[in-house]
Amino acid sequence: MLPEPLACWSYPLQSADADQASCNMVTPMMCRIHQSGRLDRISLAARAQVNEGIRVYKEVLRKYISQGRPFLPARLADITNDQRSIALGMRFAEHTLLAVWRLAGAPRVELPCAAKTTKLLYPTNLGIQIRAGEARLSVDFPRTRMGCLIIIESN
Repeated sequence: MLPEPLACWSYPLQSADADQASCNMVTPMMCRIHQSGRLDRISLAARAQVNEGIRVYKEVLRKYISQGRPFLPARLADITNDQRSIALGMRFAEHTLLAVWRLAGAPRVELPCAAKTTKLLYPTNLGIQIRAGEARLSVDFPRTRMGCLIIIESN
């Protein structure tokens, strides 16, 4: 399916904390967001993550989605093995967008990526750290069940 008609539901649970809400937001931000759930009943911290995700999507990502080409940065995802990280990428003319998730495995996720200019796009306030090397991108997650979006500028 082409990226422009593809959509994904974001449905943070009422019990979601900030980490869970932001992890939930990462996937639909790679395509079109269908927001749902009892947003009036989630915590203020979770609501702040949903609001920030929608803002980043509208102001930064939405205009590029129809031009993206999806790719797997490292390997095919195995969602049955929560010890393995998951990564999905979208290539655009001017940049690359990476979504990275840590489920229950190691706190550091390393991806093959030659990038000079990288930026943590979302979430920026939960302690996730990124480091770009010559041929690798490291993403350090402080807790399990977290996800993030990283933007890599084309050089």
